[in-house]
Amino acid sequence: MNKRDWTALVLAVGLVTALNVITAGILYEAITDPANAGISENATQILTGWGGGIIGILGAVFGYKAGQSSTEGDGRGGR
Repeated sequence: MNKRDWTALVLAVGLVTALNVITAGILYEAITDPANAGISENATQILTGWGGGIIGILGAVFGYKAGQSSTEGDGRGGR
């Protein structure tokens, strides 16, 4: 694995960890204080944009890697 693969792997693990922590925090709040639980509409939009952006970057990195791997040795200019 090269540096790009390690970077993508670290980003993926960080994404999963961050979203799990946020979800656990929201669930804990919902159990302990159901009347005031949840996050605001603005926070939901920010989290959706942030998560979607990172997933898009990871998809591009892994998609590029898969495309490069599939063209190796077929005479179409792959590495």
